[in-house]
Parts: sequence; structure tokens; C-alpha cells
Amino acid sequence: MKALPSLVVFVIATQMLLLGCGTAAAQATRTWVSGVGDDANPCSRTAPCKTFAGAISKTAAAGEINCLDPGGFGAVTITKAITISCEAGTAGVLVSGTNGIVVNVLAADIVQLKGLDINGLGPLAGSLAGVAMLGGGNLSIQNSIIYGFRGSGSGRGVYLNGSDGARVSIENTQIRGNLTGVCFAPGGRR
Repeated sequence: MKALPSLVVFVIATQMLLLGCGTAAAQATRTWVSGVGDDANPCSRTAPCKTFAGAISKTAAAGEINCLDPGGFGAVTITKAITISCEAGTAGVLVSGTNGIVVNVLAADIVQLKGLDINGLGPLAGSLAGVAMLGGGNLSIQNSIIYGFRGSGSGRGVYLNGSDGARVSIENTQIRGNLTGVCFAPGGRR
């Protein structure tokens, strides 16, 4: 009779540990992308993802996505605090008819974009914006190039339509060859 309570305690403790491990392993604080990666991978250094969109879903809030090598990593929508840092080589975001990177985060969130090559493919592609800031929070764009956004009626290198309190910092970044370089939304705060 005394063995049964010990067995029950052991089973409950084991289940609690397994449940805790499952949620902790769901998202990493640092993930990796590679030009030869696969989004089915866990985005670890030894098994990187192929796209920023694939890596962001596996990266914890306030985490970081790094590039192992040059590649085209695709458009991405950012809805949480995160850093995308790719200063080791060309980290391309090549888009046609859409935005390159959309940032729509809460007021307390910080998003950093470092070392990106964001290309809108010129006037025939009709791309909207290289980076579109739509929410609150803080956005920092560093050491990047944003070009080729020449879509009719839009074509913005950086489009700022953030909510009250949104802050944007652009440092050591080339914004060239766009219909508009940096555009504030009509009636928006500056």
C-alpha cells in the first residue's frame, strides 16, 4: 500500500517535467537562416531555416534571427520584439507587388533590422514598401540597403504609419532608387 502513493507521485512528477519541456522547446531565443536551409528544420545553427518567415515562428519574443551565409530569405511580417541580424553577408529580401518587411508590434516591443538588402525589383514589379512600420514600438534599421520600390502610387523605401509613440531610427542605411525614400502616412505623427 505504501508503494502506490510513491508511484503516483513519480508519474505526476514525470508528466509535469514532460509538459514543461514541451513548452520550453517550442521557441528558441536565437535561430538561424541559410541560403541552403529548410523551413521544416528547427532553425538551429546545424539545421537552419530557409526564410525569415520560417524562422520567426520558431524564435521567441525578444529573440534573434541570424544568417549563416548569403541568401534570399523572403518577405516577413514581424508581430513581436525581435532582431534580424545578417551582417556577415548579403541577406536578401526580394519582393514583387508587396511589402518587403512589415513591422506591426506593440508599444513596448523593439525590432532591429541589421545588414539587410531589400529589393523591390523596380517599377514593373509594383512593390509597395521596403519596410512598412504599422504598429507602435521601436524600429531600428541599421547597415542596410533598401531600393527598387517604385510601384505606382506607393513605391516607398520606408513607410511610417505607426501608432502614437512609435519610434523609428535609421542608421548607416542607403535608401535609394525608390519612388519615395521615407514616407510618413498622411496625417500621421512625425
